[in-house]
Amino acid sequence: MRKILSALAGVAILAATPAAASTCIRHNDIWNWSSINDKTLILENSRHQKWIAKLIGTCSNLNFHQTIAVKSFGGFQLSCVERGDTVITRDIGFRGRCSIISIEPYTPPAKQSKPDAIMPAPSHPNY
Repeated sequence: MRKILSALAGVAILAATPAAASTCIRHNDIWNWSSINDKTLILENSRHQKWIAKLIGTCSNLNFHQTIAVKSFGGFQLSCVERGDTVITRDIGFRGRCSIISIEPYTPPAKQSKPDAIMPAPSHPNY
């Protein structure tokens, strides 16, 4: 019995380590969010790791909302946000609901470097 309890305690400790936590964003660890458009959210955790969530449904004007709720039926606060979870927005007289159809780690697009200044052609004294 002690071996089983020790093994379960070890699994719980490993699950709480940052390495294990970086594989998903947990419901209770959503620190910030932003929207690219009405069908795409970027969720950020307290360690500033980001995930991009693709949405389907009736969430509109996400750029103008101050708060959202991410709900998982049957899940716990320590559960990962995953496909099928619901994003809920509130607007005047309207409650938007949309479902997450995919979620994956977010990699921001590479910044485009400024083009080099156009250098004038060298002048030749023979011309």
